[in-house]
Amino acid sequence: MPLDPPALASRRVVRGACPHDCPDTCALLTTVENGRAIEVRGAPDHPTTQGVLCTKVARYLERTYSDQRLLHPMKRIGNKGEGRFARISWDEALTTIAQRFRAIADSPDGPQAIVPYSYAGTMGLLQSASMDRRFFHRLGASLLDRTICAAAGKAGWVATIGAAIGMDMERYADSRLI
Repeated sequence: MPLDPPALASRRVVRGACPHDCPDTCALLTTVENGRAIEVRGAPDHPTTQGVLCTKVARYLERTYSDQRLLHPMKRIGNKGEGRFARISWDEALTTIAQRFRAIADSPDGPQAIVPYSYAGTMGLLQSASMDRRFFHRLGASLLDRTICAAAGKAGWVATIGAAIGMDMERYADSRLI
């Protein structure tokens, strides 16, 4: 059934980058209708992925619009493991977090007792030195290698290749020594 003109006017395709920020930095085409994303697909003109999406991103809208997705801060109201939570305001959540960080930083163990862990496989161009690292560095928190395997992989890469930054992926096809 063809769309009527008002429906066409409210439907558009938005170009963007995958928020997971893997090294491919996949380009996305998101179809939006009446202010709601209805389809996510890979951009066919992306030089590396050529329109192919990983399974995680191909199902992105299922997670985005899931009825189980948290939309508001929640505070545990029972014992750990009971699964009992109550909704709280953003102000209360941020105040609680700030107070807990300050109490730890002011304790005899100092800010080094705070070990930030925010790694989620996003080592790409957009988030590789993200805001949380600046925040925790300023706080004086412990430094943490974000993964179990990335440090070993980087050491192997540097020992083998000699540099941690390589050429653009689309140039690999021109190489004679792979």
